[in-house]
Amino acid sequence: MFLKITKLIGKPVCVALYAVGAALAVKKKPLPLLILFAPHLFETLTVGRKVAKEHGVAPLEWIANCLCFGFTWWLPLREEK
Repeated sequence: MFLKITKLIGKPVCVALYAVGAALAVKKKPLPLLILFAPHLFETLTVGRKVAKEHGVAPLEWIANCLCFGFTWWLPLREEK
């Protein structure tokens, strides 16, 4: 069930959260954007890299996807295995 919901609305939710974070950062309140970006950076360096290597995803593609979409990108890919 969670995976189905993630595939359906995960990426649009991430984009919306980044848009809100960016709007707040412009208003000199960068903390929400940093809080959103930090776990995505961690995922990029750990799980995202591993899943991308297993599925032959190009480095630029998996880095961009992990930073933008976090687990909503790699979780469905990992479950396909």
